[in-house]
Amino acid sequence: MSFIKPAEIFKDRVDKIRDTVARPSLDTFFEVDFSFGNWETWLTTSTTVNKKRTQAFGFQKKMSIMCTQAEIPGTSFVESTAIGHRQGIQESFPNLRNFPPLNLVFYVDADHVILEVLETWMNYINPIFDSDRTNIRSNESFSRFNYPEDYKETIRITKFERDSFIDDARAASYKSELTCYEFLNIWPTNLTSMRVAYGDSNVLRCNIQLAYDRFITNFSYEKVHKTVVNTSSGIVNSKDIVSTESLKKDITRSQEDINIGLRLGSFVERDGQIYTKNGNLVKSSGSFF
Repeated sequence: MSFIKPAEIFKDRVDKIRDTVARPSLDTFFEVDFSFGNWETWLTTSTTVNKKRTQAFGFQKKMSIMCTQAEIPGTSFVESTAIGHRQGIQESFPNLRNFPPLNLVFYVDADHVILEVLETWMNYINPIFDSDRTNIRSNESFSRFNYPEDYKETIRITKFERDSFIDDARAASYKSELTCYEFLNIWPTNLTSMRVAYGDSNVLRCNIQLAYDRFITNFSYEKVHKTVVNTSSGIVNSKDIVSTESLKKDITRSQEDINIGLRLGSFVERDGQIYTKNGNLVKSSGSFF
C-alpha cells in the first residue's frame, strides 16, 4: 500500500462541499436525562419531590433543564510494551480501557432542589451514624458505606441538532438524528464548593464530578427509540415498547404504532397482514382489529 497520490487530494470547487462544511455540530443542543431508578432509596426527603419546589416538573426533569454544561465522553487505553518479540522492535498493545469522569454543571435553583438532591445522594453513599442513630453531632459518630446497588444510577446525554425536530410537514430533504451516550452505574465523587460574595450578582453554579463503569453509545437513531429505565427492584422496563394488550384497548392506533411494534419485534407480518407473536391478528385489509 503506497502513500497518497496527488490525484487523490480533493481539488474541486468549494460549492461541491458546501453541504458538508455548512453542517457542523453545535454544542448548545443537548439534554441530560437523569434516569434514577433507586432514588426512592437514597432520596428520603419528601419535600424534594414537592411539585411547588420543582414547578410541577419533578426533580429529575428540573435537573435536566437546569444542567447547563455536560461532556461527551472520551476514552483511553492503558498500554503495555513488548520488547524483544522482534529483534530491535518495541511494540505497544492495549491492556486496560479507562473512562474519564463525567463533569456536569447546574444552575442552582432558588429552591435549592439541585443541591439537596446531589448532597442527599452523596450522604447516602457514606452516611454518618452514632450508637442510637439519632444524634449525628455526637463525638461517637461513625460513617459506614452503603451497598453500591442502592445508589448507583444511570444518566444519559442526548446530542441533537437544530434540525433534528423539523416537522415532517415541511418536507425537509434531510434532518439530523439523535446520538445518545448512556453512562452505566454512575455515582458522584466530587461536589465542588461554590463561592458566594457581595458585589455584582451572578447565577450560582454547581459543579459535580461523577464516576461510572462504562458508557454505551448509540449513533443516529430515530426519534422513536426504546428507552431502558432501571428500577429499585432490579427490573428493566422500557418506555416505548408497544404491547399487544395496550393496542387492543385502543382501536384508534395509528400506522406509526404498528411500525414500532414491527421494529421492536412485538408484531410480525405475514402475507400482508400484521400478527402478534401469539398469532393474533392485529391489522387486516387496512383496518385495526
